[in-house]
Amino acid sequence: MFVTLLLVACRNPLDGVTIGLKDPIQDGVVEFQFYDPAGNSLPVGNQIKIAGPDAQQVVTTLNTKKYKINSDGDLLLAALPGTSVSAQSPFRFTVVAEAYNYLPVVQSVVLTSLNRQTRPIRRISLLNPPPTLNAALATGRADANGAVAATFGVTTAAQKSDADHAMVTLTSGTKLTNREGNVVGGELVLSVIHTNARSDEAASYIPGGGIMSAVAGRNGGPSLGNFRFLTIAGSVTIKVYNEQYELVRSLSPAGQWTMDLNPNAYNVSKSRAIQVGDSIPLFSYDEFISRWQMERPGVVSRNAQTGRLECRAEAAQAVAYVAGWAESICAEGPYFKVSSKLANVDVNYLCKLIDVTTGKQAASFYANANNGSVIRITNQSKNRKLKLQLYDETDAWGKGTKGGLIAESGTGVSCDQTPVAINLAALPVPPVMKLEFSFSCPNGTTLNEASLPALIITQYSEVGQGNWHDLIRATRTNRKATSYKLKVGRHYDFRASTDGGATWPLHQPNYLVDKPEWILKIRAEMYCK
Repeated sequence: MFVTLLLVACRNPLDGVTIGLKDPIQDGVVEFQFYDPAGNSLPVGNQIKIAGPDAQQVVTTLNTKKYKINSDGDLLLAALPGTSVSAQSPFRFTVVAEAYNYLPVVQSVVLTSLNRQTRPIRRISLLNPPPTLNAALATGRADANGAVAATFGVTTAAQKSDADHAMVTLTSGTKLTNREGNVVGGELVLSVIHTNARSDEAASYIPGGGIMSAVAGRNGGPSLGNFRFLTIAGSVTIKVYNEQYELVRSLSPAGQWTMDLNPNAYNVSKSRAIQVGDSIPLFSYDEFISRWQMERPGVVSRNAQTGRLECRAEAAQAVAYVAGWAESICAEGPYFKVSSKLANVDVNYLCKLIDVTTGKQAASFYANANNGSVIRITNQSKNRKLKLQLYDETDAWGKGTKGGLIAESGTGVSCDQTPVAINLAALPVPPVMKLEFSFSCPNGTTLNEASLPALIITQYSEVGQGNWHDLIRATRTNRKATSYKLKVGRHYDFRASTDGGATWPLHQPNYLVDKPEWILKIRAEMYCK
């Protein structure tokens, strides 16, 4: 049920908002954020399916079965209210998203608590993928015992003789089991995603963006720490599932895979380009448990038919495999502790990390500058001396009144987590804006807070950019807030949601904020008594 409210504020940025009276589910929510890594528009005509043991208890955040990806590319699902969810009684389901000429998405979910989860998910076009990536799929069959009936495989970019290829083969008799050790039989889909090393963008298409966290030793051995790829030779991601969307975890005997290599790929251990016979370090990544593991190295060979260099390896599990040379790095450190006049300021400030030895910038990012905040640096090379610079420039509205460099810290060392002070006394406190949702009632009646929407989320963006940021999350009893994200004298686009962000029925473009307060006045008799 939806009711259109009368908004009485002059030039109100949410004029005409329609608020649903059905409160959204807020516990046990999983938000899938779909995106196309090639920058294409997301596909339309998506078919969303829910499979797995607890599929019947999966609902939208409005407690319906009308599963839909919204215009932002988000799909919000939740466990049916009242469902028992714990580590001892996990909630399991699989989300499937299919669209014409796109690689199907088959994503398993396990909830062991009612905490919200957010998952970025790639939608890969089979016809227009990113320049360093190709995907393909093929079909096969396994018997009731999970044994592959006949050898089958898949090759990426099979129609292009000049492209880099990857090939995965499952031989007849290969036994397929899922994560619980149960056999997976029936009609099968084998998909593969191949990332080549022909551009510097290759790292952005592999898990972690080139950083491997808590890498386990071979065969699940003790953690070896964090690593950063120095040279990527390529990556192959393998997925196998049946018509019930049961995902295969283990392949016995191991599947065989091959990928073409860039002949200019740099062998870090030999300080030269790769050659036939070289060993390439190999790592696997299991997205289900977010775990990296070191594998038996691949070997460089030359294909007798094409003359191309290639890497051959085995896949005992249907996961992602990345071949390349990596260095051991610090998980965290140094730390920088902030001293400033700021308190509860909800914008982040531009920081530059400087290598003390070379004087060059090692990284740039935005961080909170409230008094007492600790800025934690992660994934840096070992024994590196670093200092932090902070600028009067935010991620919300750009440069402040001073605009330039405010302060520079002392020197910290990577891996050392002893806080190094940075004094930001010169950083001005930005102007604050008061935000409020104000509900009014006709004469002779009073507001019934229990009937108000449980949650109203408002977001803002630069005009025409569609780059949305949370502004205020109002609840029945807490309808006031302060924020430093908006600047008086600027125009913004606004939007609002009452179903937890699944839909955004209101859009108010190009609204001028002309004073340091933003009050949404809503008059609606259904909220009065």
